[in-house]
Parts: sequence; structure tokens; C-alpha cells
Amino acid sequence: MNIWITAALAALVSLPALAANEVAPRVVQVPFGQGIEAAEFKQSIRGRLTAQYRVSAKAGQILTVDLKPSNTSAYFNITAKGADYALFNGSIMGNHFMGPLPDDGEYTVQVYLMRNAARRNEVANYSLSLNLSLADASDRTRPFDQTLELQGIRFHMTTQGRDDNRVLRISPQGLEIDNSDIARPLKGNIVRAEIADLDRDGSPEIYVFARSPGRRLPGELVAYSANHKKSLSEIYLPPVGENAKAAEGYQGEDEFAVVENALVRRFPVYESADVGAGRTGKMREVRYRLVAGEAGWILREDGVMEY
Repeated sequence: MNIWITAALAALVSLPALAANEVAPRVVQVPFGQGIEAAEFKQSIRGRLTAQYRVSAKAGQILTVDLKPSNTSAYFNITAKGADYALFNGSIMGNHFMGPLPDDGEYTVQVYLMRNAARRNEVANYSLSLNLSLADASDRTRPFDQTLELQGIRFHMTTQGRDDNRVLRISPQGLEIDNSDIARPLKGNIVRAEIADLDRDGSPEIYVFARSPGRRLPGELVAYSANHKKSLSEIYLPPVGENAKAAEGYQGEDEFAVVENALVRRFPVYESADVGAGRTGKMREVRYRLVAGEAGWILREDGVMEY
């Protein structure tokens, strides 16, 4: 069950006073657990003031964070307690994150203003949404049921079965020629679905993201495009291994997100592709743009970066 929580300023707890040239962050312990898996905060920061949202989670849980600020210089970072590096850097990656958490423990989502804006004592009003998938087995096998609509086309998505017999069913409405259901087998658990128009042709696409529980397992993408609002065609995503640079140190654990007009694939970088290799502490991002192919639609690689 999703329970949305709008935080009041009175719920914020400040850390002890710091040095005169520092500003203590506002701190919120996000109350996930006992049926609560989603929270929303509508607040503001000014200058060097930051806000920290602390989440207790288990390895493999999927954390989703969306920040909608009034100031374009406002971003968020995600850091694991005791870590030497940020799991996510918003000033590089943007204001959306979705992915599996690597370890048990506490994670901090910190909202902040970039240095120049902070020096000018600017204000950022923002809405911050957080979602943490529940960890128990009954939740992972709970049927998925969601409806998304864009540009007059509606997609109703449900799952049936469980374990190796899990099936995703997509039921479109509003297409001019063919509104037949599509059924696709799934290996993992659906963590998110998004609707978008990446190629900006006035006709939407549906993107369904799934993850298998555990480390070193690949993520899944099921995607279809509404061809000029007439019928659905599958969208092909090339495997990471087609690009040697992108595949170096790749061991799965993919997360997907629609960011602006691109599909983004992110995953942790390992020291090598060997089973016993450890993580380097870096994340790699591969961006794709949607293009028309000879027999359908293709997500074509449009850049690789690490952070």
C-alpha cells in the first residue's frame, strides 16, 4: 500500500550547531516500513542550507527519487552512510534516480543549491518524491496494475503468474487500427513504468522496467511504440555488450529511466567481468535516443559516461 506523506517544517530535526561559516542541514528520517513505501515532501532551501532525507533500506530494494525544484540550480545527491563517494550526483545526472541499493544500511538524499546560487542566497522551493520497494517476498510477487495515458493513448499494464511463469500484459486503448493485448514473459519484478514521446512525433511509447532480485543480475526493459497512434510495435534495446567501452566491468544490476528526451541505463561498474570481481565505486550511464529502424523502433546509443 502506498501512503503519501506531505512533510511540514515542524517535522524537520536540525543537527547540532556547526561552525559560524557552516549551516546545519535540515534532517528528516523518512518513515518507510510497515506498509509505507512512498513519501512526498514540499519544502524549500535557501543559500547554503541543505535538506537531508534519511532512508533505512536493505540491499536490493529499489529506491526511486524525483525532485521538482523551482530553481534550476537545485539538485540532490544520494550517499550511503560511511561511503566515500556519492551513489548518485544530481548535478551530473539530473533530478531523477531509480535503482537497486547495494547494501543494507542508511542512505541520505540531500537536496542542495549549486555553489554560485548558494553564494547569492537564492531560494529553491521543491517537491521531493521518494519510493522504496518493500523487501518481503509477498510484495515482490504482488501483481502489478497500473494505467498510464499520453496524447490520447492509454496503456493498462498488469502482471499474472509468479516466479518463472510471470507474464506482463499490456492493454492499449485509443489506437486507430489495433488495440489487441500484448503478453510478454518476465524474468524479474516490475519496479516502474513510464510513458513518454522520446522522438517527439506526437505518438507515445510505453516503457516497463523490471529487475531480478539479487546482485549481478541484468535489468529488463519491455517497450512499445504507438505507430502514429495506429498500432503497437516493439522497441529494441541493444545489449550492453555491443559496445566494448560500455560493457567493460558490466555485471548487470541495470536501472532504467526516461530523462528528458532520452532513455537512460545506469549500472555499477565492476573491476572486470569476472564473477569474483569487486565494484570500482563508479556508476556508468548509457543514453539512448529512439529512432525508426527498418522493421521497427530502435533505442540507439547516444553517449556513455561515468561518475
